[in-house]
Amino acid sequence: MQASDMRCALGRAYKVYKAGKYSLEYMVCGGDGPQPLVMIHSLEYPGWPPHDFCEQAEASGFQVIAVRRPGFGKNPILPDMKEQADLIADFLLTKGFKDAIIVMSGTSCPIGYKLAKKQDLAIRNSIFVNCCFNYDQIAQFQPDWYGKAIQQTLQSVAGARLSLMALKSSWGIFGRTWVHETALAKSQGDISFLRENPQLVSEAIENLLARLDVHTFHAEIASSVATDPSLTDRYFEGVPALVMSGSETTATWKQGVESEAARLGLPAVTYLPSGDFLAVYQSHREFFAALQNHV
Repeated sequence: MQASDMRCALGRAYKVYKAGKYSLEYMVCGGDGPQPLVMIHSLEYPGWPPHDFCEQAEASGFQVIAVRRPGFGKNPILPDMKEQADLIADFLLTKGFKDAIIVMSGTSCPIGYKLAKKQDLAIRNSIFVNCCFNYDQIAQFQPDWYGKAIQQTLQSVAGARLSLMALKSSWGIFGRTWVHETALAKSQGDISFLRENPQLVSEAIENLLARLDVHTFHAEIASSVATDPSLTDRYFEGVPALVMSGSETTATWKQGVESEAARLGLPAVTYLPSGDFLAVYQSHREFFAALQNHV
């Protein structure tokens, strides 16, 4: 195991954790002592938390440990969610982050399904944000071209290759933020986050494009959008967990996720007022208030 210091766009230090031929990058905000809060990113934002999120975390009694996963940044690809869960578990145990709250967002949520059941981690609580579980969400992806790209990705690795080629072409032709601003357009909060944090967003997109390959892209989409047979009824019964979602989403999404939460033995969904994909960072005050009320 090795660790080396690097710097983000805002000058904050982060490290590389290596285990065999795989690695992840991580940033620690705040000193030792407070409750560890581990942030695991989704496909669309493999970036670091903004300053105001970390400041609010410290004021609320949390130490933030943000993780950049395999297949993003300089980390070798590992397009298997179970193996990613094992790597993250190894990282948490090695670094002594026991009794942590783990926050998964979007395409990282399937990793959380597995981490939540690892008793040796003694996880205080698992927070699933913008997670559809087994709700069929294909109709929610807008605009139409983006929804078709997701559908094509689900069909096969070859379909994922065509979709990824189209997305990379769009990044090259229209600029790096165009895909994000188009795909996240239904949420004014998400758009505000993109525009108010240009350095972090630019760095996140750079770390998305740096290594994103067809196998990682297919695994991220397929594991989070396709039906997961492991999510049987009452799967989370007895597991400390919360479900959060941005309020700037569709009524059908809310109904679908609420139904899945009930089926899986999870508490009622907590809605954050601003944002959708990026609601945790955009509504950070309300996010920490919810944590303090429920954890």
